[in-house]
Amino acid sequence: DVVVILASNRPDLIDPAVLRPGRIDRKIKVGRPDREEAANIARIYLTLNLPYDRDELSAHNNDAALVRDALIEEVVTQLFRRDDDTRVLSIRLRNGKRETLYRNDVLSGAILASIVRRVKERAIERTIQDAEAGITRDDIAIAIENEYAEGGILPPDDSAEEWLKLLDHHPDQVVSVSPLGKSGSNRELPIRNII
Repeated sequence: DVVVILASNRPDLIDPAVLRPGRIDRKIKVGRPDREEAANIARIYLTLNLPYDRDELSAHNNDAALVRDALIEEVVTQLFRRDDDTRVLSIRLRNGKRETLYRNDVLSGAILASIVRRVKERAIERTIQDAEAGITRDDIAIAIENEYAEGGILPPDDSAEEWLKLLDHHPDQVVSVSPLGKSGSNRELPIRNII
């Protein structure tokens, strides 16, 4: 009566011998969180007992639950925004289509947890200077920018194979990837077929 659960965010690194028929009863792929799921994940980490900015509190009748919900909505809005600043990657598929991927297309629960950790760290740094300081909307915007810039989420611009590991497309269907960083680089990287 033992149940063994294997979990990986890198199934490409699992030894194929482990995946042979009869060794794992069920395989379940957990997709990327949508807006509602992202809000639920953020709610786990943005708890009511955190110090929230006094201006945010007074704008919400000193109700920490309302402030938390407003900040969670800000997190979700920022992460699911689709504009030039949130573009991550352009891919060209074998069928000739091009797709642009945005931040939310590479979002995970771990990324959300890391963003909220960054938000808390910024607030703690300010609280050391001013005991009345707390979490602000600016903390969220800065934490999201820093997580995508510094968090190791995105592979190096010259590594097409590493980019493929982030995609929800089968690698055989992708012809090339073009990272769309703020550096303005839009160089197309061809995908090598691995036989």
